[in-house]
Amino acid sequence: MEYPTPRDVLSGRGAQWRGGRWNLPGLAAIYGSTSDTTALEESKANDRYYGVETKGPRLLVAIDARLSRVLDLTSPDIRRALDVTLTDLGAEDWRKLLAAGKESFTQCIGRAVVATGGSGVIARSASVSRGINGIVYPGVCAGDQLKVVDGGKLERLGFRTTV
Repeated sequence: MEYPTPRDVLSGRGAQWRGGRWNLPGLAAIYGSTSDTTALEESKANDRYYGVETKGPRLLVAIDARLSRVLDLTSPDIRRALDVTLTDLGAEDWRKLLAAGKESFTQCIGRAVVATGGSGVIARSASVSRGINGIVYPGVCAGDQLKVVDGGKLERLGFRTTV
Protein backbone atom coordinates (compact mmCIF):
# COMPACT_ATOMS: atom_id res chain seq x y z
CA MET A 1 0.00 0.00 0.00
CA GLU A 2 1.29 3.44 -0.81
CA TYR A 3 0.81 6.18 1.77
CA PRO A 4 0.67 9.89 0.97
CA THR A 5 3.56 12.16 1.85
CA PRO A 6 2.97 15.23 4.03
CA ARG A 7 3.23 17.32 0.86
CA ASP A 8 0.43 15.24 -0.74
CA VAL A 9 -1.78 15.66 2.33
CA LEU A 10 -1.34 19.45 2.32
CA SER A 11 -1.82 19.90 -1.44
CA GLY A 12 -5.61 19.50 -1.55
CA ARG A 13 -5.22 17.77 -4.93
CA GLY A 14 -7.63 14.92 -4.20
CA ALA A 15 -10.51 17.29 -3.56
CA GLN A 16 -9.30 19.52 -6.39
CA TRP A 17 -9.62 16.58 -8.76
CA ARG A 18 -12.97 15.22 -7.49
CA GLY A 19 -14.68 18.14 -5.78
CA GLY A 20 -16.36 17.93 -2.39
CA ARG A 21 -19.11 19.44 -0.27
CA TRP A 22 -17.22 22.76 -0.03
CA ASN A 23 -15.36 22.87 -3.36
CA LEU A 24 -16.00 22.27 -7.03
CA PRO A 25 -13.42 20.32 -9.03
CA GLY A 26 -10.54 22.65 -9.87
CA LEU A 27 -10.37 24.25 -6.42
CA ALA A 28 -7.83 22.64 -4.07
CA ALA A 29 -9.22 21.89 -0.61
CA ILE A 30 -8.08 19.98 2.44
CA TYR A 31 -10.90 18.41 4.45
CA GLY A 32 -10.40 17.71 8.13
CA SER A 33 -12.27 17.25 11.36
CA THR A 34 -11.71 18.31 14.95
CA SER A 35 -11.92 14.73 16.27
CA ASP A 36 -10.72 11.32 15.14
CA THR A 37 -14.26 9.94 15.31
CA THR A 38 -15.66 12.62 13.04
CA ALA A 39 -12.73 12.27 10.63
CA LEU A 40 -13.24 8.51 10.35
CA GLU A 41 -16.99 8.82 9.79
CA GLU A 42 -16.45 11.58 7.23
CA SER A 43 -13.96 9.35 5.39
CA LYS A 44 -16.69 6.70 5.13
CA ALA A 45 -19.39 9.11 3.87
CA ASN A 46 -18.87 8.30 0.17
CA ASP A 47 -18.97 4.58 0.92
CA ARG A 48 -22.33 4.99 2.65
CA TYR A 49 -23.68 7.28 -0.09
CA TYR A 50 -22.79 4.88 -2.91
CA GLY A 51 -23.54 1.73 -0.91
CA VAL A 52 -20.02 0.31 -1.03
CA GLU A 53 -17.60 -0.78 1.66
CA THR A 54 -13.92 0.05 1.42
CA LYS A 55 -12.01 -2.73 3.07
CA GLY A 56 -8.60 -1.07 2.88
CA PRO A 57 -7.08 0.68 5.87
CA ARG A 58 -7.78 4.35 6.53
CA LEU A 59 -4.98 6.64 7.59
CA LEU A 60 -5.80 9.58 9.85
CA VAL A 61 -3.31 12.42 9.67
CA ALA A 62 -3.19 15.34 12.11
CA ILE A 63 -2.60 18.80 10.64
CA ASP A 64 -1.59 21.89 12.56
CA ALA A 65 -3.35 24.71 10.67
CA ARG A 66 -2.79 28.36 11.51
CA LEU A 67 -5.06 30.30 9.21
CA SER A 68 -5.58 34.02 8.90
CA ARG A 69 -9.10 34.26 7.44
CA VAL A 70 -11.71 31.58 8.16
CA LEU A 71 -15.49 31.64 7.85
CA ASP A 72 -16.84 29.99 11.02
CA LEU A 73 -20.26 28.62 10.14
CA THR A 74 -20.52 26.91 13.54
CA SER A 75 -21.22 30.38 14.98
CA PRO A 76 -24.94 31.15 15.21
CA ASP A 77 -24.11 34.88 14.96
CA ILE A 78 -22.24 34.36 11.67
CA ARG A 79 -25.05 32.20 10.27
CA ARG A 80 -27.63 34.83 11.28
CA ALA A 81 -25.57 37.57 9.62
CA LEU A 82 -25.44 35.49 6.43
CA ASP A 83 -29.13 34.51 6.75
CA VAL A 84 -28.28 30.81 6.54
CA THR A 85 -29.27 27.91 8.81
CA LEU A 86 -27.68 24.58 9.63
CA THR A 87 -30.54 23.00 7.69
CA ASP A 88 -29.66 25.13 4.63
CA LEU A 89 -26.03 23.99 4.84
CA GLY A 90 -26.90 20.29 4.98
CA ALA A 91 -30.00 20.16 2.78
CA GLU A 92 -28.58 19.66 -0.70
CA ASP A 93 -27.32 16.45 -2.23
CA TRP A 94 -24.06 17.99 -3.41
CA ARG A 95 -22.88 14.73 -5.01
CA LYS A 96 -25.98 14.56 -7.20
CA LEU A 97 -25.61 18.23 -8.18
CA LEU A 98 -21.90 17.72 -8.93
CA ALA A 99 -22.69 14.73 -11.15
CA ALA A 100 -25.17 16.94 -13.04
CA GLY A 101 -22.51 19.63 -13.51
CA LYS A 102 -24.16 22.02 -11.06
CA GLU A 103 -22.77 23.91 -8.08
CA SER A 104 -24.22 23.26 -4.63
CA PHE A 105 -24.93 25.97 -2.08
CA THR A 106 -21.96 24.91 0.08
CA GLN A 107 -19.63 24.81 -2.93
CA CYS A 108 -20.79 28.36 -3.74
CA ILE A 109 -19.91 29.42 -0.20
CA GLY A 110 -16.46 27.84 -0.55
CA ARG A 111 -15.90 29.61 -3.86
CA ALA A 112 -16.98 32.92 -2.28
CA VAL A 113 -14.60 32.40 0.66
CA VAL A 114 -11.68 31.90 -1.73
CA ALA A 115 -12.76 34.79 -4.00
CA THR A 116 -12.67 37.14 -1.01
CA GLY A 117 -9.24 35.90 0.13
CA GLY A 118 -10.43 33.46 2.78
CA SER A 119 -8.33 30.54 3.96
CA GLY A 120 -11.10 28.15 4.86
CA VAL A 121 -14.40 27.25 6.46
CA ILE A 122 -15.36 25.72 9.78
CA ALA A 123 -18.70 23.92 9.58
CA ARG A 124 -20.82 21.26 11.23
CA SER A 125 -20.41 17.75 9.89
CA ALA A 126 -23.22 16.43 7.73
CA SER A 127 -22.24 12.89 8.78
CA VAL A 128 -21.74 13.17 12.55
CA SER A 129 -24.10 14.86 14.98
CA ARG A 130 -22.18 17.68 16.68
CA GLY A 131 -19.07 16.90 14.60
CA ILE A 132 -17.02 19.84 13.37
CA ASN A 133 -15.11 19.94 10.09
CA GLY A 134 -12.47 22.31 8.83
CA ILE A 135 -11.93 22.96 5.15
CA VAL A 136 -8.69 24.66 4.13
CA TYR A 137 -8.06 26.21 0.74
CA PRO A 138 -4.26 25.91 0.56
CA GLY A 139 -2.20 28.73 -0.87
CA VAL A 140 -4.89 31.43 -0.67
CA CYS A 141 -3.36 33.49 2.16
CA ALA A 142 0.41 33.92 2.21
CA GLY A 143 0.51 34.04 6.03
CA ASP A 144 -1.20 30.68 6.55
CA GLN A 145 0.80 27.87 8.06
CA LEU A 146 -0.02 24.20 7.47
CA LYS A 147 2.02 21.38 8.89
CA VAL A 148 1.44 17.64 9.15
CA VAL A 149 1.96 16.68 12.79
CA ASP A 150 4.79 14.13 12.96
CA GLY A 151 5.22 14.39 9.19
CA GLY A 152 8.53 12.54 9.43
CA LYS A 153 6.71 9.42 10.62
CA LEU A 154 4.38 9.64 7.63
CA GLU A 155 7.38 9.98 5.32
CA ARG A 156 8.90 6.82 6.81
CA LEU A 157 5.78 4.79 6.07
CA GLY A 158 6.67 5.09 2.41
CA PHE A 159 5.57 2.13 0.37
CA ARG A 160 4.15 -0.98 2.01
CA THR A 161 3.10 -4.25 0.51
CA THR A 162 0.53 -6.62 1.98
CA VAL A 163 1.64 -10.03 3.14
